[in-house]
Amino acid sequence: MIEDYFKPVKMKLSTLNEYVAKFIASCADKSKETQGTYQRTLKEFVYFFATDRMFQFRVKDVERYKKYLHTTKKMKDISVAAYMTSLRRLCQYLVESGVIEKNPAKRVQGGKRPTAHARTFLTLADIDLLLNSIEEDTATGLRDKALILTMLGCACAELELTNAVVGDLRKIEKRWVLFVQGKGKSIKDEPISVPKTTYEAIEKYLQHRGKDIPPEAPLFLSYSNRAQGKSMSIRGIRETINVRLKTSNVKRGRDLKLTPFSLRHTAGILMAEQGASPEEIMKRMRIEWRPTAMLYFKQKGKLKSENSPEKAELIAVDKNE
Repeated sequence: MIEDYFKPVKMKLSTLNEYVAKFIASCADKSKETQGTYQRTLKEFVYFFATDRMFQFRVKDVERYKKYLHTTKKMKDISVAAYMTSLRRLCQYLVESGVIEKNPAKRVQGGKRPTAHARTFLTLADIDLLLNSIEEDTATGLRDKALILTMLGCACAELELTNAVVGDLRKIEKRWVLFVQGKGKSIKDEPISVPKTTYEAIEKYLQHRGKDIPPEAPLFLSYSNRAQGKSMSIRGIRETINVRLKTSNVKRGRDLKLTPFSLRHTAGILMAEQGASPEEIMKRMRIEWRPTAMLYFKQKGKLKSENSPEKAELIAVDKNE
């Protein structure tokens, strides 16, 4: 614990409840899922506050709450990290509102973060095998290739892709960007540079769909009987890519370790090997916590892509981003 003075702030339970409600209301620009997470996790904090009766927004109070989550609630590290993040953001709101002077939760580390990714990555041979197995004379083949290259080149997650519409792909000066709605966001305010290889695959797919596609049309269409013409769902994206991984023989018994999300991890390692900085990886992959980006540097060299210019084109790190 860092020795630092935090002025004790006593607060009634009713007052805390009011501040929690105001904090959640201030998160109107966040997604409903994020707001729901804050409501659920802070409910536990309010309960602790009421039963503890000693919480005065000091570092030792936050440490005591963390211990309660571990020992009394028997939460795992990843859950503790989420609950501590919610408390940290509530305290920051109280700082900005002038209720407390400093954020004590910033002085207390959350649950232990993973030191490696749970999923593996695709090798350069896997990437070739996967892309070469996709037919380019059908709508589904063109879509699936564009989908996979977008997850590789733009490091997109399924949530970002299911929300994507044609109008999100825009040309700004000399480069194409895709505006995405990141996790916890309610608006599409994050532009991602689109590598040439990815853009060409998307453009080929859109041309196959015909002319004058409205900008509000889904970027990736579902061709299932139930959701024909609608945007692909997260489940649909995962199932589609899993089928491609299996039929191309890239899976090879790695069902749990090699998943659609492995494409995103592969992008991170490719960027690290091609000379991207941690900050560039954080920006391209929408990562807020620097140690998460550093996990890709721990795997740097495993793909051995330094001497493969054609693989560098998949992520095409733009130094002007």
